[in-house]
Amino acid sequence: MKKKLISTFLRGMMFLALAVALAPRSATAQVSEVGKFSLPFEVHWGTAVLPAGAYRFSVGDIGPSDVVHVFKEDGPSASYLILPHGWDRTAASSERSQLVFERKDGEVYVKELLLGSEGLTLYYGAPKLKKKDALARSAPSRRDEIPMGK
Repeated sequence: MKKKLISTFLRGMMFLALAVALAPRSATAQVSEVGKFSLPFEVHWGTAVLPAGAYRFSVGDIGPSDVVHVFKEDGPSASYLILPHGWDRTAASSERSQLVFERKDGEVYVKELLLGSEGLTLYYGAPKLKKKDALARSAPSRRDEIPMGK
């Protein structure tokens, strides 16, 4: 009888541990930054292509890096989840956030998202172009910055 009670208890504990391990983690994600920005041109950001327009964003902790959730505010509604290629934490430097752009092969892409109040820089890569598209475009690289408001 005692063995059966212990066996039932252990099965119950294993079931509880499994349920906790498989439970969705979105309830524990924290939003650490919220802001707005406008794009005067089409921009590649991670795997997403954002058309010109007004946007709002939030940054939340998911896994080992921060995910950016971008929402289009004007025109047809759209939202994007954008994962960085890397990140770096430093001391909070300012209250403002900033998008840093680069131009490569005629395409503008987000290189970095600087979250000044969080002391966080998220890094993104250049878009991957098809070989024939890359040969057709020959614009020089350039770095642009757009400040972001809260």
